Amino acid sequence: MTKTKEKNEKKCNGSVILLFVDGVGIGEPYKEKNPFFSHPFKIFSDVFPEAPHHGNVPLQCEQGVLFPVDAAHGFPGFPQSGTGQMSIFGGFDAIKAFGGHFGPYAPISIVDKIYETNVFKDALAAGYSFNFLNAYPRPFFTYLRKKPKRLNVTAHCVLSSGIGFNKAAQVHKKQAVSAEITNQRWRDKIGLLVPLITPEDAANILLRKAKTADLLVYEYFLTDYAGHRRYDGNLEELYDTIDRFLLHIFKNFNSEQDTILLCSDHGNFEDISVKTHTMNPSMFIALGKHADKAPKEIKDLKSIKKFVFKILKENEIS
Repeated sequence: MTKTKEKNEKKCNGSVILLFVDGVGIGEPYKEKNPFFSHPFKIFSDVFPEAPHHGNVPLQCEQGVLFPVDAAHGFPGFPQSGTGQMSIFGGFDAIKAFGGHFGPYAPISIVDKIYETNVFKDALAAGYSFNFLNAYPRPFFTYLRKKPKRLNVTAHCVLSSGIGFNKAAQVHKKQAVSAEITNQRWRDKIGLLVPLITPEDAANILLRKAKTADLLVYEYFLTDYAGHRRYDGNLEELYDTIDRFLLHIFKNFNSEQDTILLCSDHGNFEDISVKTHTMNPSMFIALGKHADKAPKEIKDLKSIKKFVFKILKENEIS
């Protein structure tokens, strides 16, 4: 949902579009393992010259760069979503604070830290116009009324910032996008009568909403489901959906004015031969106005938030 301190007046010349794609690392170039090599992802032919793997990153393109980011933060074991996402959205080393990796939810023992500082809350406090584009279906709100302790990190960010959650009504009005992009699963699994849209339709909603936000955030998690082999739909359709969505954004955003930052919390999707997460570095894509600065500034998950706010500061209209 959009919320600002200045009645939706942009404070910046240019937008930051932060795309969080769950569980995507940089792995090996083998078709039997890596969907980026078994499926013809157009983002790796029409935007980048090839798909990423250990031996060819960083990858350059006309608009920016793709490079690896440390998801382990020096701790053994598979990186996990809870501490990884807290590090991304909180801007602090949640893995160190917890004493290791934890997931999929934010660890209860340190969850207070995400209420103290996170991208959502801090953007609003600094006076930036902000939009969290994701919408949530009815069962989520039924669960939320029980005041559960187990929530994902972005839900905690919404609650701490006071922006409110987008609902199905915003999906109907094309003011928000579901976490699975096309609304097909909302219709098939939950029975919600929301419009079925194309990945390009969803991308256009994102691009339109970004025009009125200094910072826009969108979260996609079905890549992690696919990596865990928990996705019960057609995998080729999933690959095609996220590829078309990203391709349309990458090809149609204002690269001279806006900056796209695509990040992930750990590896998983890039090796579907195993059901677990991987030790691979997470994938980061930076495109547009400030893309060239990203590889120097971002080395691990906790450095992503700092870079987002550095861009926002540089984008401010004097």
